Amino acid sequence: MSLFETSSERFVKIAVSILYIMDLGAESGTVEFKKDIRQLDKGLISLTAMMNRYNRGTVYFGVEDNGHVIGMAIGKSLFEKIRITARNNILPRLDLDIVEHVTPEGPSYISVSATGFDIPYSYAGRYYVRDYSVDEQASPRDLVRIVLSRGIDAMRETESPVQDLTFNTLNEIMVAHGMHPRRDRGFHDTVGLLTREGEYNMGAYLLADHNNVNILVTEYAGTSRDAQFRAYEYGGKCLFAAMREAYEAAADRNEVATDTDLGVGLGTELFDTPSLKEAWYNACLHNSWRSGIPPFILIFDDRIEIHSTGSVPCGLPQEDFYGGRSMPVNESFYNLASQLGYVEHAGRGVSRVAETYGRNSVRVRSGTLIVSIPFAFVPSWVSGRAWGGEQGASLTSRESQILRYLAENREAKLPEIAEETGLNLSAVKRVIVNLKAKGLLENAGTNRNSVWIVGFPYGGE
Repeated sequence: MSLFETSSERFVKIAVSILYIMDLGAESGTVEFKKDIRQLDKGLISLTAMMNRYNRGTVYFGVEDNGHVIGMAIGKSLFEKIRITARNNILPRLDLDIVEHVTPEGPSYISVSATGFDIPYSYAGRYYVRDYSVDEQASPRDLVRIVLSRGIDAMRETESPVQDLTFNTLNEIMVAHGMHPRRDRGFHDTVGLLTREGEYNMGAYLLADHNNVNILVTEYAGTSRDAQFRAYEYGGKCLFAAMREAYEAAADRNEVATDTDLGVGLGTELFDTPSLKEAWYNACLHNSWRSGIPPFILIFDDRIEIHSTGSVPCGLPQEDFYGGRSMPVNESFYNLASQLGYVEHAGRGVSRVAETYGRNSVRVRSGTLIVSIPFAFVPSWVSGRAWGGEQGASLTSRESQILRYLAENREAKLPEIAEETGLNLSAVKRVIVNLKAKGLLENAGTNRNSVWIVGFPYGGE
């Protein structure tokens, strides 16, 4: 000490010296000490074991087992080495918080911390659990317990890739269902749109006014994906609005048999609309959204397919899966959908299709759930597409439906067309205008006694 130091200055230096001979405490379920970076693998194994038991943990490098800080050499590349080693060995990936603790006169050391809820975590393909301050390799029973303890709210703790979100469409849907949404994070937290750290989560991103989620309805000419005919996109908006629009686009293909030559009774529907609705809403609400793959609808000449990412929930018996028991993988997202009236269509999606069309209509393949809804007869738009191709014209589902009806009911009035086809009057008028523009439909006679002249193979000229 200098002869010119005051007593207070000497006291401060003595206190600082005492501080650096003190230790960081003892190891515990969420704290591990390692002497140096040569123990990096063991330290990261401890971190994954902590994640699997406590969802959080910190490993200190440059600290002895008894907690004494001994320090270590910290170069510029050390942080990158830690991150690369973790990225190459820990699954699912952890977002590490690496901090260098620099002291004025004492040794420096590093802490590596993480918080994670995507349990179980593995290191180099092996799973570990923390037993107080000891890391043990997980047994099969341990893994089952870890998975079951995880809960079923996979999206809530997955942070949104964008935090500047607005929810005008969602608020409108809430108001329409008697809710009173507020524009603050406190309310967003109550409906499950925030992580535990208060950030917007994946559910919030899906329900925001703008996102990069593409919801596609794709039509193919034929019974395979060899020839794409049309594709419609309904994404980029609040998922609840997008999934409704996609459903309506597919449901619009339904029609009623008006010809006994189709091999079914008159009035038979092309497909069961409630099955389509429940299966589609089920796919959207139970999709594994963290995969980055949204559900989608494929329309073939003989069926509609709904594809979503996921499989039979762990622990759910197959009989219960086909029987309609629901285990939502996105609990908070599912609960909000329930409040807004969507769950009535999501609880029995699989079971309704299985009951109506048989279990073979529901398949799980390579992490994808595929629901297939077969058609009862050859749709009019399929016949219309074939004929339209010869004539250089293409027909929509509604156009084919109305042409088929008018070919057999040439004196039908607009209200009768609307009633028989299930379309509203304005929609019928728009379709007829389009058909006339394509040269496929004409009026003959007076306004009171006019008849339709149909340029179509179903009895038309």
